[in-house]
Amino acid sequence: MRILLIIILLIFTTSAYSEATEVELKEARTLVIATEKVSISSEIAARVEKINFLMGDAFKKGDVLISFDCKLYKAQLDVIKADHKSAKIQLKNDKELLDLRSIGELQYQLSESALKKAEAELSITKLNVERCNILAPYDGKVMDVYTNVFTSIEQRQPLMDIVGDGLLEAAVVVPSKWLKWLKKGHPVKIIIDETGEVLDAKVISLGAAVDAVSQTIELKAQFNEKYESLIPGMSGIVKF
Repeated sequence: MRILLIIILLIFTTSAYSEATEVELKEARTLVIATEKVSISSEIAARVEKINFLMGDAFKKGDVLISFDCKLYKAQLDVIKADHKSAKIQLKNDKELLDLRSIGELQYQLSESALKKAEAELSITKLNVERCNILAPYDGKVMDVYTNVFTSIEQRQPLMDIVGDGLLEAAVVVPSKWLKWLKKGHPVKIIIDETGEVLDAKVISLGAAVDAVSQTIELKAQFNEKYESLIPGMSGIVKF
């Protein structure tokens, strides 16, 4: 009888230990990421005239982040505007002459084509002038700046990295067998390594495929609010 009791206790202890271990293992490492992160590059070749926000500075949507010296583009715009005006006058004059049968249809069509070309060139030059100011696409902060005032930059040259001011997310990789109980909307606690804070979040998306080799799946959790101490790049432990 005593031996039977010992066996039962051992079975119970082993079962309890397994369950406790399983609960303890329901955690995973995570990396804090930004939902809105953009690397800004130049759309034109020009000289940097002003950098209005430096690393760590906060900005609002529509603020001018960087402006360029665009005297050349503005001068080109004035020339194209004059050409466009001349093309309109020429077309109007040729229409009157066509009605009087003083010119042929071909001449009028050539004037029409010249006006369309002038309109296209006008659109391009206006666009170049608009690109002289890089505007913030949303509220956020500057992560890094890769240029200086008075520097001549080339087209598509990286200038600045920015991050949005929205809710941050946590990227997590977990065992695929957790899909038995882990669903979208599942609440989690995230312990941040750098600060020791325990922050609330919830699962917002599950990966579309399981990694066949590691038998894991990636998910994302979104923090419930904007925590002032939380910044992209921090790491921590997610407790499910």
